[in-house]
Amino acid sequence: MRRQILITPGTLIAHLGGRPPTVTLVLLVEQIGLLVLWAFANGPAWVALHVAASAEGTFGRHEIWQPFTALWVHLGTRGLIMDALTLWMFGSALERWWGARRFLLFWTLTGTLGLVVGVTVGLIQPQVALSGSSGAAMGMMVAFAFLFPNHMVFFYGVLPLKAKHFALLLVAFVVVGSLLGQSWLELSVELGGGVAALLFVLRGRSKRQRAGSREGSRPRLQVIEGGKREDKRYLN
Repeated sequence: MRRQILITPGTLIAHLGGRPPTVTLVLLVEQIGLLVLWAFANGPAWVALHVAASAEGTFGRHEIWQPFTALWVHLGTRGLIMDALTLWMFGSALERWWGARRFLLFWTLTGTLGLVVGVTVGLIQPQVALSGSSGAAMGMMVAFAFLFPNHMVFFYGVLPLKAKHFALLLVAFVVVGSLLGQSWLELSVELGGGVAALLFVLRGRSKRQRAGSREGSRPRLQVIEGGKREDKRYLN
């Protein structure tokens, strides 16, 4: 099957977590594995300088790949735990809905664009290195809230909330945490990922609406009975 739809518009319950689909599982293993390797290598400085993203590296040294490569690595366990938990809960549901290819595109775009916003704001602190998928994490929560607003969240039998309320509560928790910690660059990454996710979902909805309108405007052929001619052609 091209995609595995386990959540439909008529479904009243949205299942979070569970056994991760293929892409979600690969991303979880990749991010945890790279952090373990980085830790066992005693945190080599070249990772923070050339793989993580900073305004100094991206704009000063013209290492324009940094917002993309920084998405795949974490330089601390706190960010990894939050990103992995969000990926497991919301990423699993979104991949089941969109399919593997579309979900991977969404995760990569929202995470990278969030880091682009982060390093741009980081011009005020050019040496601060950013890493991780917090932009994609925020994007997944925003997308989930828009795709399944009235579904009831089922998370191991607890939290009987509508999906939009559950996702927005987590968004508020993340934003307030960044504000209290005065993590302005991290907040900019999260907001950038959230805006990118909103545009992604709205663009997909617009494309479906245009496709539906084209389908409805197609001329329908009408068969006229008894229309057989001598040349054995039929009238429509």
